[in-house]
Amino acid sequence: MTEEAAREDLPDSDLVVRLLEEQAPHLAGRAVTPSTASGSSNWVFRLGDAQAVRLPRTEGYAEDLLKEVRWLPRLGPALPVPVPRVDFAGAASEIFPRPWTVVSWLPGELPTDLDSAQQAELATTLGHFLRSLHDVDAVGVPHGADHWGYRAGEPVTDTIDEWADHAATRLADIFDPEAVRRAWRLLRDVPPVTSSPCWIHTDLSAENMLVRADGGLAGVLDWGGLGVGDRSVDLLYAWSMFDAPARDLLRVAAAADDATWARARAWAFVGPGLLTIEDYRRTMPGRTARLIAMVTAIAAEVGVRLR
Repeated sequence: MTEEAAREDLPDSDLVVRLLEEQAPHLAGRAVTPSTASGSSNWVFRLGDAQAVRLPRTEGYAEDLLKEVRWLPRLGPALPVPVPRVDFAGAASEIFPRPWTVVSWLPGELPTDLDSAQQAELATTLGHFLRSLHDVDAVGVPHGADHWGYRAGEPVTDTIDEWADHAATRLADIFDPEAVRRAWRLLRDVPPVTSSPCWIHTDLSAENMLVRADGGLAGVLDWGGLGVGDRSVDLLYAWSMFDAPARDLLRVAAAADDATWARARAWAFVGPGLLTIEDYRRTMPGRTARLIAMVTAIAAEVGVRLR
């Protein structure tokens, strides 16, 4: 273990090698290297050219990882683009205190700095992906926030109202607090859900998608937020990833009606928007910049200038 990893109690390649030797000797002997794909939920290491090892950062994220182990084999075959294939599920041990997985490595690039044509292609292919996901049979599967977490619930609750007020105060150096509160009062007036509960990814941000050179969707990552709930939550990042014409294409391709689109906009503004800006403003500047643009664009749609 490197000096830095030991000091911060972080896993490194040596730890991953020992895990493989302990629990998956058939995978040991392949090159293990840290990956830039590591995010806020998991440490990620490349395993050879075709696989990755994912180690959850906390117990909460370990639960998300086990959700992927259970449900991705059911969902993956029904989807039009690749999702990670779970090749091995490891157990907690003295080497690493949480469950972990070996998954397939998906080719593609993150959708950054896309031009208008690439945005249009991604919006269209993402919309088709969402229709396929939302059509997978969820009969008999529990739905709602109590089972899957808040993003499988309603976009407007007393708790989310409190989050909006809190964030308005904490982000006063970025946004006018009263403008934030005024925008939320307008955005929170959403119609009721218009469709049955369905499978939802809940975190379709740019960090969790891969694209081809033409911008088309090539893969979808990080299914730890998976649930069964309102499909509008899967459209919330439209305002951070796409310009207005591409958003329109996404809306058509995903067959989102007016109510679903309004609910998606409300979803985007507070939790994934304001609160995530507060949480990651000092550690993930690129993501923060996209989210600032997102909440600014959403507020503008209801006639409010935040800055």
